[in-house]
Amino acid sequence: MKALARFIVAPVLALSVSSAHASVLKMEKGPRSIEGVNISKSAVATIEKTETQLGTVGAGLRWKKVLFSKVKVYVAELLVSSPQRFVKKGSEALKSLDDSDVVAIRMTFLRTVEADKVQTSFRDALSANKVDTTTPSIKTFLGAVSKGGDAASGGHLTILVKKHSDGSETLIYEDTAGKQTVLVGERGMTQKIFSIWLGIPADDGVASLKNDLLTP
Repeated sequence: MKALARFIVAPVLALSVSSAHASVLKMEKGPRSIEGVNISKSAVATIEKTETQLGTVGAGLRWKKVLFSKVKVYVAELLVSSPQRFVKKGSEALKSLDDSDVVAIRMTFLRTVEADKVQTSFRDALSANKVDTTTPSIKTFLGAVSKGGDAASGGHLTILVKKHSDGSETLIYEDTAGKQTVLVGERGMTQKIFSIWLGIPADDGVASLKNDLLTP
């Protein structure tokens, strides 16, 4: 609560947490896999020592076209605290995240991707959705991506957002090395950041992933 009180006078509070901390998500294995990655059926999120049950509402492959080839980048799993309220329609999915207090996406990388390329990919997607990347929360988020280092092959990169009753939203960025960066931002931060995957696709690979995430 002390951190949230500081939100009133500071638009963003960022804090790096050591890699010794347990992962923010504890995944429950599901019955299927994509590219050898098991797709969870649910997970437990631990935020400020409080556990929240999440349901997995979609999963898919992110690929990137390089010359004439489709390079497989990562497998994404989308999880929300109110899965029954998530709408699997392209025009409504992003907005329906408002009905969940906690939203997360976990990316399991199939190849190592340099930090600057991960950041550029996210920045391009945000720009495609007309998100101002100079606002404090988005700027801090992109900074965390850069400082998080390369996304290592076989590693998990997790982005989780929890909404609070005062309108603020806490984001946890957990890189593939397990280091966590926590920031507190304004209402609507979830919508902005998750537009990367559920908004206007920045390229064909994101469009394909979005379709996978929303497939019933």
